[in-house]
Amino acid sequence: MTATADRFGPGRSREELRLVELASGLLMLLDAHRLTGRLPLEVQVQTSRLRHAVKLAVQAEAARTATRPPTPPPAASRDQAAALRAWIAAQPWIQPGPQGWVYLLCFRDPTTGQHRPLEGNGCRGQYAGHYWGWTDDLVRRISQHRNPRWRGAGRLVQVALAAGLTFELAWLEYPATRGRERRLKNQGSAYRRCPLCRGTGGPLDPAAAVAAVQPSPLPAPRSAGRR
Repeated sequence: MTATADRFGPGRSREELRLVELASGLLMLLDAHRLTGRLPLEVQVQTSRLRHAVKLAVQAEAARTATRPPTPPPAASRDQAAALRAWIAAQPWIQPGPQGWVYLLCFRDPTTGQHRPLEGNGCRGQYAGHYWGWTDDLVRRISQHRNPRWRGAGRLVQVALAAGLTFELAWLEYPATRGRERRLKNQGSAYRRCPLCRGTGGPLDPAAAVAAVQPSPLPAPRSAGRR
């Protein structure tokens, strides 16, 4: 890291670059061991903020140094740099598009509260135990899903409700794009990410999740005449 920091000049201090490197390493370890989804909601929110901060720092440094001739890094650091670039490219916040929430709904039996997939009527015995979705207004979207008259996005959820099932909000990721939602769907097996099915967490409250990512208001300044 010393050789890398030497060529950045006064724009970024060596301490700042070291901090970005350490933050990136921590996030890589969380993803490698699939620990992010098991963290408490408040910690997941802070982790998402850290991802966003790392992205901004990397993008700003890349733009600032784009006109400089590249300096070949030491051989020992080339593999680490390649791994970091690959990890950044795979992150949800690097994907193009508006930022919002990716959410996972888990279909449940309203009587027992246990996980119960929606069984299809086709000859292949298809069924769906979860629903992936994306929205920029989490509270409104979950309220729409719970409305039996809703005919917008999430037709699968309405079919599950009509079949006598209910659902719980099981997993969230913010900030994320529609591209991130598509990648998660393509990975298959939503069970792996569902804390309810795996017994590692409970249902989430959409209002509490939104409140957790909003900055706390600053206290009102005290009047000069009051003690």
